[in-house]
Amino acid sequence: MSWLPLVARLLLALCMIGIGAAGHVQPAPPRPDLPRPDLPRIAFVSIHIAEMPTIAKAGARRVADDVTVDFFGLGGGLVPSIEGVDLGRYDLVLLDAAGPRLLNFTRQIEDAKMRTKVLVVGPGTPIAGTIDPAAHPDIARYWTNATEANFAGLFAYAAARVLGRSMAVPPPVDFPPLALWHPDAPAPFAAMADYLGWASARFADAGARPKVGILFYRSLVLANNAGLVTALVREIERQGGMPVPIWREGGGDLASTLLGDTRLDALILCGNRIDYASAQAGVAEAERLGVPPLMCATDYRGDADAWRSSLGGFAPASTGELAMSELDGIVEPMILAARATAPDGTASYDPIADQIRWRVARALAWANLRRLPNADKHVVVSYHNEEPGEADVGSDPDSYLDAQGSMVALLERLRAEGYDTGAAPLPDRATLARRLATEATNAAQGDDEALRRRIAQGAIAVPVRTYLAWYAALPAALKQEVERVWGPPPGKLMTVDGQVVVPALQFGKVILAAHPLWGPQTGGKALEQRGALPPHHQYLAFYLWMQKSGRADAYLPLFTQLSLMPGKQEGPAATDAVGLLIGALPHIQPQPLQANGGVGNKRRTQAVTIGFMPQFVRAGLSPPLAEMKAMLDADPVDEAALRRAVAAAGLAASLGLDPASAPFDALRAGLATYLAEAEAAPIPLGGHILGQAPASDVAARMVQAMLAVGQPAPHLEDVARALGGEDDVLDAENTHRARDYAARIASAPREMDAIIAALAGGYVPPGPMQDAIRNPDALPAGRNPYTLDVRAVPTPQAWDRGVTLADEMLADYRAKHGRLPRKVAFVLWSSETAQNGGTNEAQILHLLGVRPIRDARGHVVDIALVDRAALGRARVDVLVTTSGTYRDHFGEKLALIARAIRLAAQAEEADNPVRAETQARARALQAQGVVPETAEKRALRRIFSTAPGAYSPSTQFANREGWSKAKLDELYRARMGHAYGDGDDGEPDSTAFTASLGTVDAAVFSRSSSAYGLLDTPMPAAYLGGLSMAVQQETGRTIEGYIANEQASGQPHVETVDRFYARERDSRYLNPAWIKAMQASGYNGARYMADLTDSMSLWEQTRPDLVSDRDWEAVRDVYLHDRYRLGMDRYFAEHNPAARQKLVRTMLDAIDRGDWKADDATRAELQRTSNVRPPTSGREIAPVTRSESPASRGPITAQNQVPSAARAPQAPLVSGYELEPAKSNAPIQPPARRTMLATTITAVLVALLLIGGAALRPRW
Repeated sequence: MSWLPLVARLLLALCMIGIGAAGHVQPAPPRPDLPRPDLPRIAFVSIHIAEMPTIAKAGARRVADDVTVDFFGLGGGLVPSIEGVDLGRYDLVLLDAAGPRLLNFTRQIEDAKMRTKVLVVGPGTPIAGTIDPAAHPDIARYWTNATEANFAGLFAYAAARVLGRSMAVPPPVDFPPLALWHPDAPAPFAAMADYLGWASARFADAGARPKVGILFYRSLVLANNAGLVTALVREIERQGGMPVPIWREGGGDLASTLLGDTRLDALILCGNRIDYASAQAGVAEAERLGVPPLMCATDYRGDADAWRSSLGGFAPASTGELAMSELDGIVEPMILAARATAPDGTASYDPIADQIRWRVARALAWANLRRLPNADKHVVVSYHNEEPGEADVGSDPDSYLDAQGSMVALLERLRAEGYDTGAAPLPDRATLARRLATEATNAAQGDDEALRRRIAQGAIAVPVRTYLAWYAALPAALKQEVERVWGPPPGKLMTVDGQVVVPALQFGKVILAAHPLWGPQTGGKALEQRGALPPHHQYLAFYLWMQKSGRADAYLPLFTQLSLMPGKQEGPAATDAVGLLIGALPHIQPQPLQANGGVGNKRRTQAVTIGFMPQFVRAGLSPPLAEMKAMLDADPVDEAALRRAVAAAGLAASLGLDPASAPFDALRAGLATYLAEAEAAPIPLGGHILGQAPASDVAARMVQAMLAVGQPAPHLEDVARALGGEDDVLDAENTHRARDYAARIASAPREMDAIIAALAGGYVPPGPMQDAIRNPDALPAGRNPYTLDVRAVPTPQAWDRGVTLADEMLADYRAKHGRLPRKVAFVLWSSETAQNGGTNEAQILHLLGVRPIRDARGHVVDIALVDRAALGRARVDVLVTTSGTYRDHFGEKLALIARAIRLAAQAEEADNPVRAETQARARALQAQGVVPETAEKRALRRIFSTAPGAYSPSTQFANREGWSKAKLDELYRARMGHAYGDGDDGEPDSTAFTASLGTVDAAVFSRSSSAYGLLDTPMPAAYLGGLSMAVQQETGRTIEGYIANEQASGQPHVETVDRFYARERDSRYLNPAWIKAMQASGYNGARYMADLTDSMSLWEQTRPDLVSDRDWEAVRDVYLHDRYRLGMDRYFAEHNPAARQKLVRTMLDAIDRGDWKADDATRAELQRTSNVRPPTSGREIAPVTRSESPASRGPITAQNQVPSAARAPQAPLVSGYELEPAKSNAPIQPPARRTMLATTITAVLVALLLIGGAALRPRW
């Protein structure tokens, strides 16, 4: 028998069907009993049996009178590890250890091979045995058909045929590798027609039922452990579907070998890979099936109660395996079963009932999209409007998406595909932008008249009585949290006259809706919450309306913050806030390739993500910088004029030189370098419209930027000529690359194709989530983005870069201060690690004097202390702060860093600041009465983030409310002062955080994508600036700030925050090229101009030395005085006058706070501008009469339901997922009685977190 089919052992896991975590060690069972000396002794080393040894042990008991079998794993599971076991004392060692983990035990296995027989029984085992498996072909048959009887036969065969014992050997019993299986059928089916004939007889409506495939491992049935599959079958039938359960031994070409012409409507995949042998083969198989593989996973390390109480879900132990599943385009990670162990030690995988119901409901909702005619489908598209009013409507600013243009393109494509978009002509971008801003924006709290206008203009209006009925069905625990923060239903946000309002425009069966505010923007107690912020009532009403009104068959957000809702970090529960909000609604979300937000949406909100690429090009020089370059190039150079120009441009801090006194040669060289960097700096060229490829001239500029990575940039004219067909302007390699990149860029229409495919219930193939300028393999766009395997972080390449960057930073600091920094603080974001592979983590380890240890797969499995002499310097202490998304998806790295800190603190070296500070802090804590063990643990704390379930410092919101610096600092510390790593999982410890802040000398943040700088959004100022502010408030010192720059231009290098900020300011916001591109985006471009001053304002509060009065003056001159004669007044008036007002208001606030020392005339001018609203008779913001509104039908109410039968007459009504009260294991204490007003003002959110040991077991 060929070994090729036995690749299945990589899949089988003897009842392995889900995701696991490598290396988790459970308490080992007792060591094997002493064997009878007269019997042959076999050691069976198997990662698969270790997870579920029940039938293997039962098989061994059958032949216990003739042979002794001891079972071992590689660490973890339900059998002992082979670590430390003398395998040479056995007569035979059977090896099944697919994958490279076995290589960690190479020396032990090789030692055994010198003294005994070793036979490999599982394919993929990376160490050869001493016996040729081909000489014993029946071994493979026993092993691949793993039943209790076949295990008994395997051990009898090994004893008799390999070891020579005289005993009966039963022949192996074979089972088909691929078959259809149903718990009620008498036998498996080899043909689809036979199964459908049998199944159809069971239901009168069989032909109309959607066919839901269940792809699972045959070993479940053979081991009598198919409870999960049986539960899925029963639930699919109960909810109106036709189950198609398919067992498999390995990958298998299901589409051609078994399904034939039968088309599945949905597929539930019990496993984390489609084909373990080949990712490409798995993707090809999914493309043949044509439906999204919906995950069905099992928690192998704990029971259902432990899983329910755990916050992580898949994280952190199984994050790596989850990343592997995304390589196949597998979506909707969900735990459906957990291990249960009977008193006699028998283990099984028991289904979790509410998760089963949810999984099936979502599968049937996807099947509905596949079967429903396009004309009958209802689609809801949500957009960004986080600040009530007309200035900020569209997409998340950091996506660089032209939401208005994309919605127009979407409506046009949907109409072409036969969707009902109404009878009226569709609007153009300008008209839609005008209507969204004036008719469909969120209103400020208390603005009842605005809400009444929204209802009259066609908003979604949910009657309060309807919402109360929906709300009553929610779990008591969630309702308690909601009411603690937001008061009793229906709350005060977006509620008027007995209606809960969601602003929206309707085009036939397509609704464009303003996404509800997250919550902190409302200020007050919601902004001050430390922990997870529950959804407010309007938020709940919107999502419940989509689930229950019959007006949403699919949800297609261009913006949502659903991933910020409370719930498990990866893989939600049906009763999490996230699960309750999204329900059974198919979720399809476009995501920018250069960001990592798609990971949170995929893993937390059940989204199918579709990658798109905004346009990024080299900046070129702004006029002031171009003038300086001309002065540099002049012969002779006018030294005095050049010094004056550098001083006037405010470049002293950026260059690190005093333009008045620095040696002129140094000034010239420094300026030349800065100008070259500014010219090559990446800038976004306006907002991207989904499905729209850039014009040829823009494509040439993008190709130029791609070619410039790692080498000098070719001339743009040469790139254009090469793309035009000329072969001799670039060398052969760059000509080939240029044309390849141009073809990839031209693939943008695939973005819209993928959206249409997903709306048809189709499969979206995977692709890497990378900045395409840095990594062109991220293109073509329109794929389901996946990120890197967290277990490999830092990658070997990232380690090398990180060591170099850390050494550069230390050299710069030493040059400025004459010594090494005592402690360096880092800000870790998931988007950065996803792009750079872990250079920040590498810097942290290198500063501590610790290096990673990798296994054969390249995974970082441990760390080792670098000897002081080899390190060549003192260790440097660290403080690590992280975003909430990093904490969720890279928690494994926090544990690694915590171990590194502990290791460094143990090094007895006279100049070791890690040890010195740890000991000092421990002594201080003990003096306060803290027991020594706890004091040591708290003294080691160096890793902090927001509380579990919380995702932001929130200082960006508080700054808009006008909070003082002292209050901002207090908020930052309260939000960020939660400890992680080394057994900590979010414990609040402001003492440790403050103590660690007190010795910080420098802070490091990274920028690894062409897209993002320090001013696109306020988040860098919230995190890096907040850190600097906290140290300054604590110590009075201004620390050094550094950026690890890994953007596309040039090689990775460390530079000061000042230099990075100035270059971004000059290359983007004060550069006519950037401004013109944003003007071309119409309404959307003005948002980015207004966001500039928002970010500057927060930097003023958190790191005031960064922003100068000259910067504010330059913004005024460019955007209000129109320095470059770009028609700024006309542009704002025609497209987005509210954005101009926001910009002016922020500038006035800067003056009033004392940040900008402007003269009285400037303030008076700004005051006049803010009091006079620009004319609104332009193309985008103008009054709209109801006759302009296509398909105006008044408010969209919860009563305007479309019966499913009317929409899909060919299909029966399918019973879907329903919200049910959660069963609690502990009584929920009701909140104290109080008035609605008092509740709103004084409620405190308490995060209910049960941190347990439950986690997930790996396959290996």
